[in-house]
Amino acid sequence: MRVSFRYFVTLIPILLWNVNVFSQNKSNATLDYIDRYKDIAMREMQEYKIPASITLAQGILESGNGNSELAKKSNNHFGIKCHKDWKGKRTYHDDDEKGECFRVYNSPEDSYRDHSKFLANGQRYAFLFDLKITDYKGWAKGLKKAGYATLPVYANVLIKYIEDYNLTQYDQMVVKGKFKYKAKSKGQKAIDESQKTKDESQKSVETSLVYVPYKITDAEVVGKLPDERYIRENNKVKFIYAREGESVYELADMLGIYDYQIVKYNNLGKRRTLKKDEIIYIEPKRNKAMRRYKYHTIQKGETLSHVSRLYAVKLKSIFKMNDMDENTVLHVGDNIRLR
Repeated sequence: MRVSFRYFVTLIPILLWNVNVFSQNKSNATLDYIDRYKDIAMREMQEYKIPASITLAQGILESGNGNSELAKKSNNHFGIKCHKDWKGKRTYHDDDEKGECFRVYNSPEDSYRDHSKFLANGQRYAFLFDLKITDYKGWAKGLKKAGYATLPVYANVLIKYIEDYNLTQYDQMVVKGKFKYKAKSKGQKAIDESQKTKDESQKSVETSLVYVPYKITDAEVVGKLPDERYIRENNKVKFIYAREGESVYELADMLGIYDYQIVKYNNLGKRRTLKKDEIIYIEPKRNKAMRRYKYHTIQKGETLSHVSRLYAVKLKSIFKMNDMDENTVLHVGDNIRLR
């Protein structure tokens, strides 16, 4: 985990219980963090039976009130490392050892959800769920015992935060049924938008059911189909623009190739009807983009499939270059590596 023994010296001010160790700025920063994430912590408590007080205290400590480099650049609020089962994006920081791998999230709430799953699915944390859900001291000591962090006084630090900031009030709200988390609409994340940054770069991209047509202006014409349509070349890969409602089977017959080849080259899945001006490759795409295209910045409505077609780069290559998979959630402003 993020907090290790070598950070002990830097945390000494936090551990001086009998003096006023928190400056006014530190206190305000912590209060702001709590106000921002308390609803998400209570939602996680409802769904995963982890005390909201514990979740918030860990978030405060592990992320430095959301101001640590790992939290700001990678949205990782709990110092969770990659481990063997992690298939998402990664970043590397010095912790217990040099250059350790940490998980990267698309948003803080994704980090909170993964933290819940990490504890709920981890065998070494199973005994914690036998504790009373309001037993924050038992949870704090149990996390330390299970090895969540190497800091010797980790449990005491969590307990101190919980008691100083009255975080148990959020446990009680959930237990007494006074907390109701409202999702904005089906398919959207259940997050309070009034507490989320308004920055456009954090807005989620619709990753399915949206088609954004492109015209590749610099594509070279290299031939014609029998229906007088031009065959063009992008990244040394031949393609055409589809016509509205055109059938994959009819197009394959015209080209003299199998329909499954068109499906495979364009990641069409089960779809067999094409859309107007849809880019359709008629031979395999390449493993990387042309030299002048190193990155693509995600715009509203785009998917990785769109990026794959725009640059004639295989989707599996994009996954590999960016440590992503078909379940990765994109956001406006994400930079996708192409080479």
